This record gives sequence, C-alpha cells and structure tokens, in this order.
Amino acid sequence: MLTVAAAARSTTPEDATSPVRELVIPDPSSSVRWHEHDWPHPLARWHYHPEVEVHLIRESSGTVMAGDWAGPFGPGHLSLMGSFLPHNWISHRDDDAVVRHRDAVLQFDQERFFAAAGTLPELEALRPLLEAAARGIEFTGRTAVQGAAAMEAVNGTFGLRRLAAVAELLAVLAESPESERRYLDSRGGSYRLDASEAEVFNRALGYITEHLDGRMLVPEVAEAVGLSRDAFSRLFAKATGVGFNRTVTRMRLTEACRLLRGTDLPVSDICYRVGFTNLSNFNRHFRATTGTTPSRYRRIDQL
Repeated sequence: MLTVAAAARSTTPEDATSPVRELVIPDPSSSVRWHEHDWPHPLARWHYHPEVEVHLIRESSGTVMAGDWAGPFGPGHLSLMGSFLPHNWISHRDDDAVVRHRDAVLQFDQERFFAAAGTLPELEALRPLLEAAARGIEFTGRTAVQGAAAMEAVNGTFGLRRLAAVAELLAVLAESPESERRYLDSRGGSYRLDASEAEVFNRALGYITEHLDGRMLVPEVAEAVGLSRDAFSRLFAKATGVGFNRTVTRMRLTEACRLLRGTDLPVSDICYRVGFTNLSNFNRHFRATTGTTPSRYRRIDQL
C-alpha cells in the first residue's frame, strides 16, 4: 500500500494540485470577499481557511460536513464557518448536471474586525458570534430567511454600501435567537490536514458518496484510495474526529432524511437504499440522531 502522500500523487494532475487550504485572495477595496460558484467546482471540496465564511446554498440538496458533523442541507441552507474549521457541501444528484451558482460565499478576516473594534466599539457585538463560529453554526427559521436575503444583497455593492450590506447581514446573524441556531462540530478544534492527506480524504468522501447504498468496510475504501487499513483509519480520525464508521452512518442518515423529505418511497425501501441491511437497526440509528422515527420525521416535514 502507498503512503498518504503517494496515494495523493496517484490521482489526476488537476486533483493533485487542489490544496486543502483554500487561498482566499483579499479584495484591496473591501474588508470582505463575496463570490459565487457552481457545483461541482474546485472550491467545493473538504477544505479550510483562516477566514470566517458565511455560506448560502441556493439550489440542490445533499450532505454538509463541518468538522465532525455531517447533516442534510437543502436550498436556503445558511451557515457560518469559523476560522480553520474544515467544511464541504456534497450535492446528491442522480445525474452529472452542473448546479449553476449553487453557492454564495462571503469571507473575511475576523482579526481585522476585532482590531477595528478598538475604534468602532459597535463591532464588539460580533465577538460572541465569531467565537461561536469555531464550531460552525447552521441558521434556521426566520434567521435563515432574513440572512439569505441579506447575503444576496451584498452582491453588486461597493464602498460604503457594501460595508452597510455586510453590517446588516452580520447583525441578522449576531442577533439570531439560540432557537434558530444549530452548532455543528462537537470539538470546535483544528482538523488541519496537509495537502496530500486532504487529497486522499476527498477521494474517500467521493467513493463513500457513490457507494452509500451498499455495504462498506474500511479495507474496501482504503484500497480504493491506495492506503493500508491502519493509515486510512488514522487519516479518517484526524479529518473527522469521529472516525470512519460514524461518518458513514451519518452520511447514510443524511441521505435517508433527503429521501424522506423528497420522495414517497416507503421507509423500508429508504432503509436499504441508503445502505442499512436491517430495518430495526436503521430505525434505532435514525431516532438516536434525529430524536424521532423516520415516519414521524416525514410527517413533520410535510406540515
């Protein structure tokens, strides 16, 4: 078997040069960077950066990963990712069609905001929000709706109008009630991988996503990415904080939630479609993760 670095080099040249640490090019005329991109896209992968990120998903549904968290996302998903917290959004689609302008992204250096608070004390109101963002925050309810609108309003603005639009967005997030926040990563720590480790990890995530409907064991996935079982297990634990089995289970349950919301398939069919081989085991894991049964989850979503 190969080392992590050698396994990374065995991929295509385009993939091999994609860094785990995203280089955010600052805009000299602005304190923030706003951009949008399609999916798939080189930026849509497991990565981190020192900048704080507000992220809006406009189209498609799938799995969001942040640190050791994996859960569902859909159109309108709004989140705040803290400095150096690794994250990724994987759209689940039955075809290879590109999702145009799927992501709207706002990035900024929180240290610049903290430093500016010395002369603009109003900015101190952001400190609790940005410190909490170390775990990643998913916004729901009214905050998600207002935040998405405020996020879109930043696009196309410049100068003082951009500053005002960013302030409005951050105010919406900072003033959000706890009932409309979900904290994602359980550790709030650093999961930094080097470029070769991240390359292999991203390939493993791709393999898992494509094979969620089947039985999946560590040796099989390790072989697919060119690592020994032990090296693969160490890499997965380092990248996720929870290891392979728990990550795969979370991804299976996330896909189950998507199918419960978006299809009329019977629960038993969904159970097997997402890779569980036993209905009672599926129900037990689903309830432990969501706090309810699959059938009730579907009824609540339809209210």
